[in-house]
Amino acid sequence: MEKNLLFIRGIYDTIDLFIEAFTAAFTSLGCACHTIDVRDEKTAMARLRELIEAGTLDGVITFNNIGYNLSFTGGTSIWDEKSIPYFNILMDHPFHYSRPLEHAPKSSVIFCTDLGHVSFLRRFYPNLKQVDFMPHAGMEADLSEYGAAGACHLCTDGDGYHPPLKERPFDVLYAGSLSKYVAEGLIPDLGEIKDFDAFTLTQEVLSDLIRCPYKTTEQAVEEYLLSIGKQYTDRELNQWITGLRFIDSYATSFFREQAVRLLVEKGIKVTVFGSGWEQCEWADNPNLILGGKVLAPQVLELMNHSRIVLNTMTWYKNGIHDRIINGMLAKAVVLTDESLYLKNGILARKEPCLEAFSLQEIHRLPELAEGLLGHPGRMEEIAENGYLAAKEGHTWLQRAEFIYAKYLQG
Repeated sequence: MEKNLLFIRGIYDTIDLFIEAFTAAFTSLGCACHTIDVRDEKTAMARLRELIEAGTLDGVITFNNIGYNLSFTGGTSIWDEKSIPYFNILMDHPFHYSRPLEHAPKSSVIFCTDLGHVSFLRRFYPNLKQVDFMPHAGMEADLSEYGAAGACHLCTDGDGYHPPLKERPFDVLYAGSLSKYVAEGLIPDLGEIKDFDAFTLTQEVLSDLIRCPYKTTEQAVEEYLLSIGKQYTDRELNQWITGLRFIDSYATSFFREQAVRLLVEKGIKVTVFGSGWEQCEWADNPNLILGGKVLAPQVLELMNHSRIVLNTMTWYKNGIHDRIINGMLAKAVVLTDESLYLKNGILARKEPCLEAFSLQEIHRLPELAEGLLGHPGRMEEIAENGYLAAKEGHTWLQRAEFIYAKYLQG
């Protein structure tokens, strides 16, 4: 029987791109996919009412809690009122979404892109009855038809066209902003915290994460609090972890900046796209090429013009970032820090599919990059293997098949 699914778009360009890929995937599985765009609220709510009254919706699939509190009455959410399953995919750490998660629809199924995030939700959000792991997926751009910059076509059937590595203008590409500048807006008034010295905690926890980057931020915060004799209930501890989550962004940003800086100071040209890079004290290095901020579709296009796609995780310790898969699907060589999920999956494959390094040995990064750029035959092999591995298990079609088989079929 055909399943009717609703998608909500119009908040973030990246998520809109995910939705484009996901609707194509579910449509190929025989589902009827409906979309509302919240940029036109009046039309969106009218269309939603129409779909609700038809009584045919089998679920809403959304990202980062979008639409969790939609209501026609200003009270109970539509999803609870009509018992419509609310499939919510979190693309970031759950501590960024405490309020929506505390008030999530009872019909929620929450998907996390890191196994550590699943553990976090199961410990700190007992109100969530269904929490599951679903790793990031990637998208393939097809450059066989060129349009306006940033308007690449998604390849949803077969293989797209990818320029040969030797013809690509960018040696190394990094697509991502420096999160420390965003983190500044997350810092609470540390002087107002009376339970402990929050300034010392911040310094000690951040130092701990830089020394031991295999730790999660919540682990480091809890360990520090216990070391000074502070033992909290899970509810209290979650409030502290959430309030201090800016530390996570600073740790992420530290290694992101280090990765690019190490390469450019070794003479390797790195093109960066995203905000914050121009504020670095070393931004005048001639090997750093500032591309500015671009939309998500253009990032996919740019990866197809790059020989190496550099990635550092957003502090994922048991997951994968879509930058990795997108780079593989662009037939570029992905150079990334490792995670437990990568070690047990892609890195465990017989054939090399990407190049990985430990954050604890980030000083080896220039050596790895030079070793790749100096051996084009090896790069071709890794890029082709990576492409096949990503197509085999890390596309939005595979993620749609997972949700359909486990939560929609029958």
